[in-house]
Amino acid sequence: MSQHRDIILLFFCLVPTGLIASSESTVATVPVLQHGHSQSGENAQSPQTPRLRFANNEVEYGHLLQGEIVEKEVEIYNDGDRPLIITKATPSCGCTTVVDFPQSIPAGGKAKLRFEINSKKIKPGDNRKRIRLDTNDPLAPRGDFFFTSEVIKLYQSDPAEILVGGLYDQEKRVKVRVRGSSSYGFELLGAASREGKFEIEEFLLLDIGEYELTLKIRAATQPGSTRDPLDFLIGVDDGRQIQVGQWVNIEHWDPIDVQPASAIQFGNRDTDPLLIEGAPPVVKKIMIRSRSETRSFQVLGVQLLDLPEDAFEAEVIPVVEGNSYVVEVRLPAYRKEVFLSGKVVITTDASVNPERTIYLRARFGRKR
Repeated sequence: MSQHRDIILLFFCLVPTGLIASSESTVATVPVLQHGHSQSGENAQSPQTPRLRFANNEVEYGHLLQGEIVEKEVEIYNDGDRPLIITKATPSCGCTTVVDFPQSIPAGGKAKLRFEINSKKIKPGDNRKRIRLDTNDPLAPRGDFFFTSEVIKLYQSDPAEILVGGLYDQEKRVKVRVRGSSSYGFELLGAASREGKFEIEEFLLLDIGEYELTLKIRAATQPGSTRDPLDFLIGVDDGRQIQVGQWVNIEHWDPIDVQPASAIQFGNRDTDPLLIEGAPPVVKKIMIRSRSETRSFQVLGVQLLDLPEDAFEAEVIPVVEGNSYVVEVRLPAYRKEVFLSGKVVITTDASVNPERTIYLRARFGRKR
């Protein structure tokens, strides 16, 4: 055993010390070829790259009064040794608009990202939003900056959702009560229709911080639905004035109500019984009535279009002549077609929209 140890010691004495190294130093001293030049490990450097860093990755902005539009900024740093290129700055929602961002930051430099927060487009309560930067930083090609806030709604309205409906060719009115709902104070300095589809007929102060408005909607030329923001100018105790809007939904009714309004369907559950011999026809009903107590109308006829001639039958049945009718659409027998689609056209004596089109669909999913 001592003989073996003497041989090993003799070996280490004969080997030059420069050739004995750990595996770690062996890797470090292997010559590296870069751009056609040989470098020793002592002179090798890591590749030069940009490095994105925000002064703060997430910022708390506290309370925002709903309706405020505020501008904010955040500092961006390039901790690398090459220029940081920013190709895009993308907000996570339509409530945030990037006003300005640096397209390039030199090595070791800094710049500012400026953006605007429109709290009109944010629901009341706690919110967390993001702005994403697309960069040439290999470690952070997409850098995210977050901001949080609590949006405070300054008022409540009754009704909470403003909906007014009536015959299209008549004026319509709705009363809306508005009162303060926060600790910031509330004074309603003004109110107006943004698009001119209604007017403020009456503006009353009921109590401190409580108001009642009467909205008047003008008659329309034809039936339909529309909406228009009701804009409020609100004053708060610290002197700020906030403008915020609330939708007013307007329904200009057709004097003749048709239900269902758009389509009737014969599904498999409807058509399967027709496979039984002697089964009665399957019937779907379309109800037609006047929305006005003082106006009468007549149903002049009904047509079936874009369907096989013998597939369906249709009949107009008066319920109260001049006021309400039923159109019965009957399917007398099972069909070989898998699917049928067509139209039921009801003709009335109305001066506006005399023809009402209801789409008809039928499915026959079983084999005889």
